[in-house]
Amino acid sequence: MTPHFFPILAVGVALVISGCTNTAPPVAQQPPPADCGASLLQDKVGEPVAGSSAADATVGGVPVQSKGDVRVIAPGQAVIQNYSESRLNLETDGSGNLVRATCG
Repeated sequence: MTPHFFPILAVGVALVISGCTNTAPPVAQQPPPADCGASLLQDKVGEPVAGSSAADATVGGVPVQSKGDVRVIAPGQAVIQNYSESRLNLETDGSGNLVRATCG
């Protein structure tokens, strides 16, 4: 082999290695809920609620699925009474656990 061959070989090996990537398989998309998402949470009563919006709300550590906004309501918290059938209301107890999930 000639000395000029080694740089070419090194570039070729680098190109092959850079083409190897470790990508995770795509996450399966869940079908949208039939309602605002409340029906999917009926068996989660008593589990902890975290977050405060559709982007970050979880119940029992699992992200909630909603067709619209998500509203987490603490005991005694005032809420506006405008109805939206796509909004998911997560009512919690004093410990932050789910008491009721409703649309509205």
